[in-house]
Parts: sequence; structure tokens; C-alpha cells
Amino acid sequence: MYIVLLSGGSGKRLWPLSNDLCSKQYIKLMNPDEAAEMEKKEKCSMLQRVFGQLKAAGLSENTIVCASDAQVELIESQLDGAAEVAVEPMRRDTFPAVMLSCAYLLSRKGAGTDDVVAFLPVDPYTTIEFFNRIKRLGAYVKEREGVIGLLGGVPTYPSTKYGYIIPEGEDKEPLAVKGFREKPDEATAEELVSSGALWNCGVFCFKLKMAEQWLQKYGVPADYDAMVTGYEKLPKKSFDYEVLEHWKDIIAVKYDDIWKDLGTWNTLTEEMPEKSIGDVTWDGTCENSHAINVLGIPMVVMGAKNMVIAASHDGILVADKHQSSYIKDCLTNVPDESRFEERRWGTIKTIDANEDDGTKSVTKRVKVIAGKAMPCHMHKSHTETVTVISGMGKLILEGTEVDLLAGSTVSIAAGKKHAIRAVGSDLRLIEVSLGSTDDDEIVLEDC
Repeated sequence: MYIVLLSGGSGKRLWPLSNDLCSKQYIKLMNPDEAAEMEKKEKCSMLQRVFGQLKAAGLSENTIVCASDAQVELIESQLDGAAEVAVEPMRRDTFPAVMLSCAYLLSRKGAGTDDVVAFLPVDPYTTIEFFNRIKRLGAYVKEREGVIGLLGGVPTYPSTKYGYIIPEGEDKEPLAVKGFREKPDEATAEELVSSGALWNCGVFCFKLKMAEQWLQKYGVPADYDAMVTGYEKLPKKSFDYEVLEHWKDIIAVKYDDIWKDLGTWNTLTEEMPEKSIGDVTWDGTCENSHAINVLGIPMVVMGAKNMVIAASHDGILVADKHQSSYIKDCLTNVPDESRFEERRWGTIKTIDANEDDGTKSVTKRVKVIAGKAMPCHMHKSHTETVTVISGMGKLILEGTEVDLLAGSTVSIAAGKKHAIRAVGSDLRLIEVSLGSTDDDEIVLEDC
């Protein structure tokens, strides 16, 4: 059985900590699942938590992630290269992403057409049992031809935020599915719950041969390289609308334990055991409020009631918890610029960007992880001055190695090939760029 983590969503709903380079599923605000026995017990991302649970359930070795090219380095960094990435050439909703992932499994991973693949989102807050149920669902799908399997959560209340799976007939596993209902009003939700409907957990599985069948009408073969080239031929639709709503043979397995979609600040803070992360001071009048401060400067919160406050280098959010669910509506005119990037080799934090007398300058704080190196690259339009704060490293500049020690400063002219490697311990630098930095980086094979 193969697993695909669909991780290509945009980064608006947990702004200002999330952005298109670092969507909500990569922000390290979660506590790891103790049952997953993750090696590191510090805060982890949704992706890391779910992958740890997959590993505990014995499903991680056949897991891939489907995401955009801009997120590949971040995924490889957070998972230490433990999962391959099927790269979407562009965002086109879940049906194209599902087909692309199937093509990747068939042409890159050596999967067979009779193998079962299960798709799931990266952001459910759930338990190990959730993944055990996915294995059970896969076994049912393996036994039958032409069937799609779903995982349905047993509702704990009549939610208007989730879609519902409506079972048919006897309460016998696997359940036959009669239909679906998207985010109902409160009265309808109560009726659905009382009649035995299940929350749609966003998990579906089928045999890979079925993907070839769905692709035929669009003239796209189930080959990964060919699909990347012809990706625009696939409709920009969700898998639910393109396939599920019209499919006749659908089964479901119940999951009766903790499950929550942590898609907004409101739901995320419900699972935060601490009320603040970072340098935050509260007065005695605050109630049911949470604050996240990654700026490294003090934050003082007074009189907050049912509030979420989040401060990062990309912006500051001060919102009523319920109202925070509608944050995307307020970001239309806010520039989508990321000031913090996580790469496979380290991190980059922009601490100042300015223009004086027509000269643009950008100052960044860079960390290169011990034993790792930036890829060889050059800049077309700007020069860089690098000052070492701590650690030791090597600068490879036009084929020549230069030692980097604490306090040393090196200038790199535009057009010069270079890379930096950390030796012995993490290497921390201050990098000042002069000149235009807009899309002027060229990654090279070697220096």
C-alpha cells in the first residue's frame, strides 16, 4: 500500500507565520505524538507530526509527498530526505495533484497497477489509530475491483465546518456510501449526525489502475514526465467534484477517535497546551487567548479576550479567534513576501530590506547546518558581503576554497560562482546584498 500526503496548499490561513514558501503544514507549532516515538521532542510541524505517525504505523517507507517546487527543499529538510516529492508544475487543485502522484508511483517508484494508494491531507490532528484504520481501508479496497474507499470520522458534535459522508443500509464494515453533503447549516448538521452520517476526513484510496482510466478522457498518459509536460490538460477541479460525486461503488471505514482539521488559528490554538510561544508577557486580565512571537523582541498582551496574536517578520496579526477564520479575505492587498525560509541546508531570515539614494540593500541572517552546504550559485545583479558570526566553514569561490572563521568578512561580486559549507558545527552569518535581488539567483551544477 502506498501513501500520498497532499501538501500543495497555499499559505494564507495561518498568516503571518505561513506564506507560499512556508505553508501552514510546515510551521513548527505542534507537539509530537508521543506514540510516534519521534527522536526530537521539540515543536514540530504538521508534516513532521503526521509523518512520525505514519512511521509508527509502518506506512512511511511507501509514502511520498505531493507539493510545489518551491516547497521541495523545506520538505526534504523537515523529513531528512525520508520521503520523495512528486512536484506539481503548477497548482491545479486536487484532481490533477492526485493524478500526478499516481503517475509518479507508477513510473518512478515501481508501483503496480493493482497496488492500492491512499491520499490524505497533511493537517489532520489525530491519533495513531487513524493510520491503522487507513491500513484496514486499504485491505478492503485491495479485495475488490473498481471501488473507492473513504475514511469517515464519527462526529462528536454537529459541525458546520466539515463535509459529511452519508452511509447506506446496515452498520456493517465496510460501509456502503450513499452520498455526500458539504458543510451544512446547523439544523442540517444535527439531522446528519442523528442519522449516522460521518465526517469526511479527506482520506480516499483506490487501485492505481483506476487513475489510468480517469486519465484517458484527457489524453494524458500515466507517466510522470509526460504529465508534467501536459499538466494544463487536466481540469482545475477537486478530486471530489471530478470523481467522487459521480462514482457508484464507494465504501467507508469508521474512525472513532480524535480528529480535527487544524486549518485556522482558531482550531490550531485549541490544541496548543501553552498559551504562548516566544517572548510574551501577559497581564492578569487576559482570557482564552494565545500569542506566538518569533520576532525575538518582547511582546506584552493586556486585556485580551478570545484573541490570537501572532508576530513574525512577515507581519503582525491581532484577531478575535472566531474572526481569524476569515483572514484570507483581509490579505488581498498584503504583499506575499517571505522573510524566513527553511532550506535543506539551513535557514535564511531577512532582517532588513531598504532603498537609500537609489541603492537597494537587503540584510539577512543565515544559518548553514553543520556538515551541509548551500548549492553552488551566482547572482546576476547584486554583490554580497558575508560576515561570520559564529562557527567555522569554507567558502568555495570560483573553484578556490577560503576559510571562514568568526569575525571574518568576505565580499562576493555579482557573477561569481560560490557556495558556503559549514564545518564542525552550525555556521551563522550576516549577509548584506547591494543591488537588485529580484529573481537574479542562478543555481549551478558545481563551483
